[in-house]
Amino acid sequence: MSRRRGGGEARKPAGVDGAWTDIVIGVVRHEDTLLVARRARADSFGGYDEFPGGKREPGESLEQACVREVAEETGLAVAVEKLLAVAYGGTPGKRLVLTFFQCRPCGAREPSAAAARDHAARWIARAELAQLKFPPANGEVVARLLAEPGAPA
Repeated sequence: MSRRRGGGEARKPAGVDGAWTDIVIGVVRHEDTLLVARRARADSFGGYDEFPGGKREPGESLEQACVREVAEETGLAVAVEKLLAVAYGGTPGKRLVLTFFQCRPCGAREPSAAAARDHAARWIARAELAQLKFPPANGEVVARLLAEPGAPA
């Protein structure tokens, strides 16, 4: 997987042609806690933990898609604060551009009852990231969050 850290315009890997699907991921933070959920068992990386997100719809900016996806998946309103990272991945015939944004909750902080019940949506302390299993494309972001001052060694 080819990756590029946040900042500036990201470029798709050289020599790879075909359509790309934009996936947005909201790393929702409140103080030193993060919002995570669990992927459905039937999905790729089923049972892994994840940050909320999904596909960008036609006509949406990446930021608009992130706000919409977090609301749809968790019931929470958020504001995008900054770009964290861009990663490229997928499988033959399915090319993905994953754009990670840091977000903050606006208003209510509790995930919807459906999100908590169906996807184990919950707030965790940042230090707990080390005990969770995320899809590989999340690795750089998780490592950066754990490396912030005040995180466990």
